[in-house]
Amino acid sequence: MSSESQAASHSKGKGKGYFSCTIDMDRIMGTCFVDQMNQGNKLDGKCAWKPIAYTTVINTLQEQLNITVTKAHIQSRFKTWEKHYDILHPFLQSCNSGFAITWDHSRSRIEVHDEHVWKERFEANPKISPYRRKIVVENWEDICVLFSLDRANGEGAQTSFEANAEMDVEESINLEESFENDPQTLDHEVMNSLLARQGSKSKASSSSDSRGTKRKLTSSQALYKVLGRMANSLDKYLNSTGPRVTI
Repeated sequence: MSSESQAASHSKGKGKGYFSCTIDMDRIMGTCFVDQMNQGNKLDGKCAWKPIAYTTVINTLQEQLNITVTKAHIQSRFKTWEKHYDILHPFLQSCNSGFAITWDHSRSRIEVHDEHVWKERFEANPKISPYRRKIVVENWEDICVLFSLDRANGEGAQTSFEANAEMDVEESINLEESFENDPQTLDHEVMNSLLARQGSKSKASSSSDSRGTKRKLTSSQALYKVLGRMANSLDKYLNSTGPRVTI
């Protein structure tokens, strides 16, 4: 049975406006939205996307599955995905320390290896029960990508970009002090590693800028200032030890 036929049969008798989503539809929508997010078309807030994101998903479903959906249908599905995430994610995170309960990627559901542990977990949170045998979440990886960003950007939360930038400031200051205090102690292997690291960050920053997702951070500004001083120290070191090296 085709995906569109499945959707139609599931909707029969449910009343006008009922929307049923198939596994193929979930897969396509998840892939499309992750791609749209990478292009910078995700806005702050739940189910908040630029119009182009919704248009792309609607057109892709029409082209690949011959299914017509609306923005309201997609937002309704997002609410279901959000429910899956809010129940499953904290539960699976709490199970990461052991192998009693894991996520079965092949069957897209919870896999239990220790019934005693499962019983304790179920009694503490009965909502997880359907995810063992009844509910299949085929696009779980996409859901994690889409909703983890919203949760991480909550009030008081620190983005991974901010955390990495602050860590880089500390590391760069330490390296800068090494240059200024005793540049001869830094061999070529260390310098090459430093240059490669900063080159990777420049590429990542350029990629982020192209998607329109660059964030203005106090910590990153501090990092750039430190790197500027480091560059001057590096020039002094290279000039004092031999011919200028072209990178």
